[in-house]
Amino acid sequence: MLHLSTMSGKLKGMRALNTDTTSNPFCIYMYENSPEDFICHWCYSWYMMLTYRKNCVKKWKENSDALSVPIPYDDLPILNDVLFRIDAHGELINLTHMVNLHWLAVKNPGTTIGLWTKRKPFVRQYLKQFTKPPNLMLIYSNGAINKPMSSPPKGFDKVFQNVSPDKSLELQNCTGQTCMSCRLCYTQGTDVITEAVKIKFKRVDARRLT
Repeated sequence: MLHLSTMSGKLKGMRALNTDTTSNPFCIYMYENSPEDFICHWCYSWYMMLTYRKNCVKKWKENSDALSVPIPYDDLPILNDVLFRIDAHGELINLTHMVNLHWLAVKNPGTTIGLWTKRKPFVRQYLKQFTKPPNLMLIYSNGAINKPMSSPPKGFDKVFQNVSPDKSLELQNCTGQTCMSCRLCYTQGTDVITEAVKIKFKRVDARRLT
């Protein structure tokens, strides 16, 4: 039912459960309306999915459709991964999506699952109804460039944020190694992760390419 992706680059050696950025109403709004000092304005996923990763859109849209409605527990995949990424592409769609990920973590207690999201309301609604399993790391994605947070929001394990390469040097602790070799986001301890922003993808006109 769900398509799991083998990742490359910074995520080499990991698998991920991705969803479709280009059909997510939240992602569409943020890409079209965010100012230049907000990371969504420069979204790498939009560029990739509208250019050289076009072939991924169909499968990730199928993931979006499946995850936005309840998935029977028996239909969730069994993972043999040590670390697993949620939405290296995409974002939470609704509360049901978050609940499905909860049960994925429950079903796979030996896998540490990292979920990056900007959608605090869904996370807080989820936490009112469920006890988060210890292998699910909730990471708040701070979209504001050069506005670092000193701690994660309530309910989150960590915050991940971006600064300009020449700013907040003392905070920068995501420094180019692969996630599999670093694991800072996937282990208890450091709860603020800061990376020098890499705006290497051209901003594209999504309306023209879709």
